[in-house]
Amino acid sequence: MATNQKDAIVIGAGISGLVTAKTLKEDNFAVTIIERSSDIGGLWTFRENDYGVMSFTHINVSKYNYAFSDFPFPESVPDYPHHSDMAKYIKDYASHFALNELVHFNLRVVGIEQEGEKWKVICNKVKEDGQTSAEGTVVYTCSYLAITTGHHAKPNWPKFKGEELFSGKIIHSVDYKDAVYNDFTGKRVLVVGIGNSAVDAAVDCATAGRCPSVYISSRSGAWVVPNYVLGVPTDLYACRFFLYLPKSVTNFVFGALISLVQGSPWKWGLNPKMKALETQPTVSPTLIHHIQRGNIKIKPDIKEIKDSTVHFVDGSTADVDRIIYCTGYKIDLPFLPKSVKEQVTVGESNEMQLYRNVFLPEIGASLAFIGFVQPASGGLLTMSEIQARWFSELCKGKIRLPSKPDMNADIKDKRELSQRRWYKSARHTIQQDPIIYTDEIASVIGAKPDLLKNPSLAWRLMFSSCGVSQWRLNGPHKWSQAAQQVRKVPIPPLWNITGYALVLIILGLLYKIIIYLVYLF
Repeated sequence: MATNQKDAIVIGAGISGLVTAKTLKEDNFAVTIIERSSDIGGLWTFRENDYGVMSFTHINVSKYNYAFSDFPFPESVPDYPHHSDMAKYIKDYASHFALNELVHFNLRVVGIEQEGEKWKVICNKVKEDGQTSAEGTVVYTCSYLAITTGHHAKPNWPKFKGEELFSGKIIHSVDYKDAVYNDFTGKRVLVVGIGNSAVDAAVDCATAGRCPSVYISSRSGAWVVPNYVLGVPTDLYACRFFLYLPKSVTNFVFGALISLVQGSPWKWGLNPKMKALETQPTVSPTLIHHIQRGNIKIKPDIKEIKDSTVHFVDGSTADVDRIIYCTGYKIDLPFLPKSVKEQVTVGESNEMQLYRNVFLPEIGASLAFIGFVQPASGGLLTMSEIQARWFSELCKGKIRLPSKPDMNADIKDKRELSQRRWYKSARHTIQQDPIIYTDEIASVIGAKPDLLKNPSLAWRLMFSSCGVSQWRLNGPHKWSQAAQQVRKVPIPPLWNITGYALVLIILGLLYKIIIYLVYLF
């Protein structure tokens, strides 16, 4: 049994693991990444027989808001890159910062133990597929441990009356690659769920699969937004000015804007039970088109399944040959000691009891959970990166976590705020607004964008999403080209007009005040 001593261990070589290792490496820690598979990139590395993206997947967040903050996408890459573009980009990042040499592949973590101030990570060797066991065990010890395996870990399988007698085939979206690979071509298909993966799969079945009938069953409905609104990537509308308005105002404005662009969601049978910004919107440039053409039909929740006929709660039925459960994932941390896992998770729910989604108060800064957060808009990468930078500052001893009682009180406050903010659902238990969340963590390490220190960017910092490089303007690991990258992010014309109108209103009020004072004196 081989034993390896390192300053820090990172579990997982996906995007969260790579940014964590890169940050620790820059701060002169001896770090190793443990990866179950034989490649880096996590879900963005396409694998036919393992967890990962579908063959046709494009990221549903623009490249301005889903990128490494000091390593921008090439200009030639489209606003919404294909998964192959994303995989190449991740590999280029790893090569540029010499991260490949840190990765130990084909090792599955089977146990974690805390021994005094050290962590022991026990791994079994696996074969190239990342699943089949091979001979050999490897043990690592470290002072600092980062778990970056993410919350999309264990497929969530719903249960419906009669499904065990279904005459066709039922799969989970984790196993769906495309209509041809999964033998869906020409079949009648039901997709359960209406998140991004569900809509992508339904559109693939209706087009590439030439399926004669495609249905989407949704319990709660959804707000479906296009990739572009008024010619600008939709996620660029998330900005500080908008996010800090009262929620009643932002829900009304965003809902009205989407309805203006493509019609009311109720007109297309989407029937959302929540307001527009009480959930993570589903992004699709084509779903509404296929609903309009009758290629995809929207159905409510399933009541029961009888042979090949699915009965819905509204009394309607559909005859289908294939069912895809696009019903999300459960957080799964099987290698954690039971005593630790019970503190991190709440029963079988997707709720996590972590300080700012990263640290367990009972343990402190030596153990970090990076990437266990669901972005409401924009991408996970920004949030993972600021978590990694925070973790590294703590490991260096530059800053300290609050006291245990203060962290527990913050967890309780944030849980109550989340329950008021989001529609009640398992997918929203760890949901955050990326700009607000990242600003909160960045302020702790001195990396929050400062309008006074960056006056030439002040307008953009208020009325643009600004992209990922804005958190490299200040603080540790700041980047000399950050301001240049921020200026490349488009400002939605709607926010420019709104900003100019506010300036005129303020100037008008100041003029009236001055005239009044002159008259008074």
